[in-house]
Amino acid sequence: MTAPPRLPLRLPITLLTGFLGSGKTTLLRALLAHPGMSDTAVIVNEFGEVGLDHLLVQTLDAHTVLLESGCVCCAVRDELSETLLSLHAQLSAGTIAPFSRVVIETSGLADPSAVVATLLRDPALSARFTLDAVIVTVDAAHAPLQLAQQPEAQRQVMLADRMLITKADLVDQAVLDDLRTALATRNPAATQHTCDHGRISPEEVFGLGMHAARNVADVTLRWHDADEQHPTRTPRIYRPICTTHGAQGCADCEPLTLLPGHETAHRNDVAAHCITLEQPLEWDVLSSWLGAVTFHHGDDLLRLKALVNVAGESGPVVIHGVQHRLHPPETLSSWPALAADAHSERCSRFVFIMRNVQRDVLLAHLHEAQRVPT
Repeated sequence: MTAPPRLPLRLPITLLTGFLGSGKTTLLRALLAHPGMSDTAVIVNEFGEVGLDHLLVQTLDAHTVLLESGCVCCAVRDELSETLLSLHAQLSAGTIAPFSRVVIETSGLADPSAVVATLLRDPALSARFTLDAVIVTVDAAHAPLQLAQQPEAQRQVMLADRMLITKADLVDQAVLDDLRTALATRNPAATQHTCDHGRISPEEVFGLGMHAARNVADVTLRWHDADEQHPTRTPRIYRPICTTHGAQGCADCEPLTLLPGHETAHRNDVAAHCITLEQPLEWDVLSSWLGAVTFHHGDDLLRLKALVNVAGESGPVVIHGVQHRLHPPETLSSWPALAADAHSERCSRFVFIMRNVQRDVLLAHLHEAQRVPT
């Protein structure tokens, strides 16, 4: 009897999402046709009574699982967890052919943040799997209208680690350039690639490690680099609330400089709030602040990425999470080099991607966290 294979500590999951008709299945079929990609398990989710997409993914009969009768981000969330755990158990027992990665193809109406939260909320899942990247397909011909009218399309773009622009051959260069600008405005940290009829190298999609601490730090800085390109914003002095003198503070209240920041907002319900703090934060204040945000607004916290200067830590602390779940904080050995401004090199930088939550609400929770005695 053949011994079960030795498994990596956690298997990588690639979340493939994108609005209806944007070319997810075409991309997946093309990727799986590459040599060396046969060790990929595929979970296909469709919204509707009759599933069809799984029939189009012909490469991996034994490893293709269909989740029916609902969107993977809501009605079948528990089914997704059960499917992943079942696949892992069969792999460990050697009862199915080995695979080294998982692709989850969502329905076009899925909210990626809910899927990510599913991977985080279950300790059994997070012990066996790690999210490698969120890949979003963007239909060049229809994305401008979709981004203007469809909240799901907006959230998919804002939460992407990498955006693959499809059907670029159907539009002229000016339309494509405008789309690239619109995508970069909504998500300046995600890289953009053109994908012609699903043809793209697997190396551009798999093995990206986008949710490792160092990459989270880089993504956070890219959000802020884009944010700081707006010269019209001016620094504001943010003072902790003083229990004696109120919100205006007093001479004994140490000011906390809030460096230039803004919200990337559009005509929809989602905004990215970039917050930069100059002074170090105490662990208790940081924990209380983020705890309040996740408790009161967890359902609307689509994504959090942060690079934090914590008092007493020699390197930056990386924090990221989604909805009510935060990853355990990780401390990097050194601060990333910032060429633009050495003075602000060790500033804390937060990116909150929120639904119907304004920046002032987040700052109010920070005020409250700083007024509570530690």
